Amino acid sequence: MEITTAHKIIFDVAAFVFGGCIGSFLNVCVYRIPLNRSIVHPGSHCSACGAPIPWYNNLPIISWWVLGGRAACCGTKIDARYWVVEAGMALLYLAIWMKYGSTDIVAAFIYAMAAACLIDLDHYIIPDRFSLGGCVVGFIVCAIHPKLMEQTTALHGFSWSLASAILGALTLLGVAWLGTLLFKKEAMGMGDVKLLAAMCSFLGATSITWILPLSSLVGSVLGIALIFWQRGAWGTRIPYGPFLGLAAVLWLFGGDQVTYSYWDHVWHAWSTTNPMVPIVPANVANPGQ
Repeated sequence: MEITTAHKIIFDVAAFVFGGCIGSFLNVCVYRIPLNRSIVHPGSHCSACGAPIPWYNNLPIISWWVLGGRAACCGTKIDARYWVVEAGMALLYLAIWMKYGSTDIVAAFIYAMAAACLIDLDHYIIPDRFSLGGCVVGFIVCAIHPKLMEQTTALHGFSWSLASAILGALTLLGVAWLGTLLFKKEAMGMGDVKLLAAMCSFLGATSITWILPLSSLVGSVLGIALIFWQRGAWGTRIPYGPFLGLAAVLWLFGGDQVTYSYWDHVWHAWSTTNPMVPIVPANVANPGQ
C-alpha cells in the first residue's frame, strides 16, 4: 500500500500520542519504584489526598494544562516536570518513529534508560532492575537480533554484547578509580558503572568513545554552571546518570555516524603516514559500523 502524506501525518500523530502515554506511565514508574510500590496497583491517584484520578483528568500533556497545574480533587499543585516528561517522551518517540520506523527495541531501550536517569536525578540511585536487568535484556536481544552488534549468529551477537558491557563497565570503573584518587573522595557510584554497561550491551563497545567524553563534557559544564548559580561549593553532588543517558540518546540520533567517520579519518590519516600499516576495510576497522 502506498503511504500518502495523509497516512504519514496520521502515523506521526499516533506516534506522538503513544509516546505521551508512555511518558505518563514513566512518571508513575519514576515515582513508585524508589518507594518499592507496585507500578500497576493501585491505579492512578492523587499523591496528596489519595483520591482516584479519572481518565479524563489523566490525559497525557493535555490534563496538566486544562487543570492549570493543580489536582482536580484537592487543588494541590502538580509539578510541571510531569508535563515536561510526557511532552519530552512524546517528541522522543516521534523522533524514533521518524528515524527508525520500527520502534520496539530502540524505544524500549530509551524509555528504560530515561526512567533510570530520572530516578537518579531525584534520589541519586540507579535501581539494579534498570542497570543489571538492562544488561541481561541486552544480551538476550542481541542474541535474538545479532545485527545489532553487526553479527550474523546468536552466539556472536551475545558474545559481542557481553564483551561490550564488560568493557564499558571496566572503562568507567577506571575513570571512577582515577577520580577517587585525584579528589580523595568517591567520584562516581557503582550505579553509573552498571548503567554504562547496560547501554553498551545494546549499543556496542564503540559507543564508549562517544558516550563517555560527551557525558563528561556536558556534566562538567552544567555542573560548574549549577555550582555558581546556586552558590554551592566545589564537590557538590551531581547525578551522572542523566548525562550518560543524554549521550546515549544522541548516539542513536547521529552520534554513531560522527564517531565512525572520525575513527575512519584517524585510521586513514595514520595509515597513509605509516607505509608498513596494511589497508584495512572500514567494516573491519569498525566492526560496529
